[in-house]
Amino acid sequence: MKKDKNTDQLVTKWVESLLENPNQLITLPLSNHLQSPWGINVMSDFLARKTSISIYEANYRKNLTLPLIEKMAEMGLIVKGASSTENLLRQKILHWYNTLNFEDKKCLPRLTTAPNNICFASIGIEQKSWVHLGTRYELIGKTLDEIHEDLYQLGIINSHFKKTKERKRLITDAKSAILEWVSEVIDDEDALWQIPISKANTPLGCNIAISHIQRTLGLSESAVIEHREFAYPLIEKMIKNGVLEIPDGQYEISAIENRRKLLNWYRQLSLEDKKLLPIFGNKISLGRMSVDQRPITRACLQFSLVKQAWNFIHQDLENLGVVNTNYKSVTERLEQRQISQEESSENQKERFNRLATKKLNTAADFIEPSKLDPFIQVEQLFASQSNTVPSESAKSNYLNACIQFLEYLSELYGYIPLRILEIFDEHILSKYRKYLEQKIINKKISSFHANTVLSSVRSTLNRLTQVQDTGYSFFDVSGFSTNRETDFKKPFSKNERTQILNAIESGLEESKSKLLPYKRTGIGRSPLDKNGNRIKGLSSLENARWLFENLLDCKPIHYNTAQLATEKSFLKILSLSSKSLIEIYSEWGVTPMVSLDLLVPYLLKLAQVTGLNANSLLSLDIDDYEPSHPATSRPCLRYWKERSDGHKEYHLDLFNAQLTWLTSTQAKIVKEIFQDVMQLTKSLRQEVEDETIKKRLFIYQSNSRKMYGRVSPLLGINGKNTKILGENFARFVDKYGLKNDQGEPLTLTLSRFRPTFVSEMIDNGVSLREIQLMLGHSSIQTTIGYLDSLDFNSISRMKLNDKLKEIHRSTLDEKTKTLPEKVELEDTQKTIVTFHTPLAECKNIFDPPEFVKKLPSYIPGTPCSQYNKCLGCDNVIITAQNLPEIFAMRRDYTLLTQHTRVMDTPYGHVIQENLELIKSITEPELSSFSIQELENGQRLSEYIETTILVDGVV
Repeated sequence: MKKDKNTDQLVTKWVESLLENPNQLITLPLSNHLQSPWGINVMSDFLARKTSISIYEANYRKNLTLPLIEKMAEMGLIVKGASSTENLLRQKILHWYNTLNFEDKKCLPRLTTAPNNICFASIGIEQKSWVHLGTRYELIGKTLDEIHEDLYQLGIINSHFKKTKERKRLITDAKSAILEWVSEVIDDEDALWQIPISKANTPLGCNIAISHIQRTLGLSESAVIEHREFAYPLIEKMIKNGVLEIPDGQYEISAIENRRKLLNWYRQLSLEDKKLLPIFGNKISLGRMSVDQRPITRACLQFSLVKQAWNFIHQDLENLGVVNTNYKSVTERLEQRQISQEESSENQKERFNRLATKKLNTAADFIEPSKLDPFIQVEQLFASQSNTVPSESAKSNYLNACIQFLEYLSELYGYIPLRILEIFDEHILSKYRKYLEQKIINKKISSFHANTVLSSVRSTLNRLTQVQDTGYSFFDVSGFSTNRETDFKKPFSKNERTQILNAIESGLEESKSKLLPYKRTGIGRSPLDKNGNRIKGLSSLENARWLFENLLDCKPIHYNTAQLATEKSFLKILSLSSKSLIEIYSEWGVTPMVSLDLLVPYLLKLAQVTGLNANSLLSLDIDDYEPSHPATSRPCLRYWKERSDGHKEYHLDLFNAQLTWLTSTQAKIVKEIFQDVMQLTKSLRQEVEDETIKKRLFIYQSNSRKMYGRVSPLLGINGKNTKILGENFARFVDKYGLKNDQGEPLTLTLSRFRPTFVSEMIDNGVSLREIQLMLGHSSIQTTIGYLDSLDFNSISRMKLNDKLKEIHRSTLDEKTKTLPEKVELEDTQKTIVTFHTPLAECKNIFDPPEFVKKLPSYIPGTPCSQYNKCLGCDNVIITAQNLPEIFAMRRDYTLLTQHTRVMDTPYGHVIQENLELIKSITEPELSSFSIQELENGQRLSEYIETTILVDGVV
């Protein structure tokens, strides 16, 4: 049987409610449970009634109720190490005693021979047996002694009561214990089915399992081994009643035991439980059950005894109508279908309509694919979904969507037989959306048509989630923008970028204010009596705030989440005010809920600094930021990229020819975003049970009427869409008055940040190959198509035109005369000829140092190849008149490192070297210039613009 998260949540929620009220555990109905460390657990039928699930489902969720047993052990209601019989009886005795009030305890009858001991025989038949069992089981005797000790503490009896050991010696004889136990269960058929067997030196080679006798009777292993032979009559009885079957000839004890386990499991199932069994290929699917649910493993079916029992079970299921009596094997169905295809001359629409008539309720109903019909299961699924719409035009939408989806699958897998459950993963809709997006970019389809196709595929995948025995789920994705195609992924202009960045910073500042902890005021007093009811005349907001600070742990309570009497009284007091609940919380400085509006600034900031795709951003998990990657020791971001081979690693603050280069401050910003979002959503994650949602970075509380307060991820799961995100972006645009260059409300989507990111790189002259690596494209042709679709080719043409003009102008300038390799100066000539650079002056640019001459790029007779890098040259001459230029260069280089990506380019190390050299010139403690000369140089630098050619970007 497959794990059902909803059923698991029902059981877990019930367990948590009991743990909050542990006093109820003393009345909890218990029964034997071999898998429990205490040998007991909650009764299955009781668990089923309390959680509205079937007994079959309850049987296989006992592991979820173990925290209750642990709590009972912590409270002393049961004792670990004791037998299940002792623990069950101990709870029953303590429950009985707990129901007595003080007067009842005073009236308990006493023994005439021992006035300080209770006469349990006079209370009732059940209580009479306790005395006998107390002499047999040590824990029962101890429990009775605890009752007498409590009566002494209450002053009802004195300290001279006799303990159980003093009244009668405990039975420690293992032989007697085993014989008595055998006599008790030998005529109880239900009990016989529960008894496991193992190998033993007996005529049949088996006996009752040692561990079972240990747990049941509380005996030591050595004692059981010595006296286990006295349990052998149970084996004979089990054979007589059909619990065990001994075959002729040689046999394995494990085969006999697994047959018993299998039949015992099946005999406990109700008709409803049998109908819920996972069936695949007209057989019970052991593989679709969790490990703790399987009665046996598949390997056990190799034994003929187990196989016979397995066939008996399926024969019974066939009689009950659970499995199909007309089921045909794969080979039989394939042969029949091939014959039908050969005889059929139906067209595509007729075939689609025929498949729509086929039932599709379980995974077994899928038609087996073949070489002739490799995509038959996909066609069957689309055809089945078309039954949900009445009109022919709507049905044709599913047929067209099916045809286009099959084209996508054929590109991925060719024309081999495909099984849906093998190829449909949870990201298939994300991958298909990317496929359609490329078609839109290449102008093969419109965004309107793509939305229709995507919607049909989404509905079809939802249909698959409803097919039993598949356990399928998928991540939903948003549709395509239906704005003008030219604006589909148009980068933001510089004016728009400036507006957006200012709005993001304002939004972040507002969201960060919510991270501040609530400040207690200490005002008011308790408005409730000892029973949690409101005291008349004390229902004021000040006293409600006292409740909030002292009894509600400063956590916001909402009308649909209040459960405790205190919480309901608190909300009742607030409802008496003329202000709304949100207004009151806001005045108190409390964040009532982590809404999507709080997270939008962080989401937009992350999109702006990384340029990731929308789905990659929304699917980030809290552990996807890696501060130090093992391979590079640099920060990186793991993310999902659609239509790729899975997780990618997006390194931050790293220039790598095989990856990308990004801003120098990016890692710091991403780290802060992760920290802030995780702090904002910390309280939400404690309440979420679904691990997938709990790990998602961007989760929020819904403020809609139907889902108020419910925690959801930004990226839809199991059919939920992300339409609400667009509504929040619209509110963000309206809140900060964002306008496009035409003065209209700005179209704000996550998709526009990626081309904006590319636009900035093009503005800074980044090569096409580097852009390809940053975008993660496998082919440079894809990158060219991407740039062309975003009209970046026009930008490239403008830059090319500027370069051509520059080359043309240079040809009109007077050519520099070639000077000899080395300029000889006469000793009598005292004038020094220097060559000016933006940084300093050079004695001779045609006579560079030896390290320059050795460079491969150096050509004798030409100027120094390191020209404009003169601060590191031995020929440099720096005078006071050069200081303003040097200070201006330091200023502009510093701005570049703070606001551009240049430090992560190949030029970064050159700038860093120059900054270090400039530091040795401009820092008073390092410089050979006087303080006055440095101050004058820095002052004059304010009027100088340097020749740095790298422009900053927003």
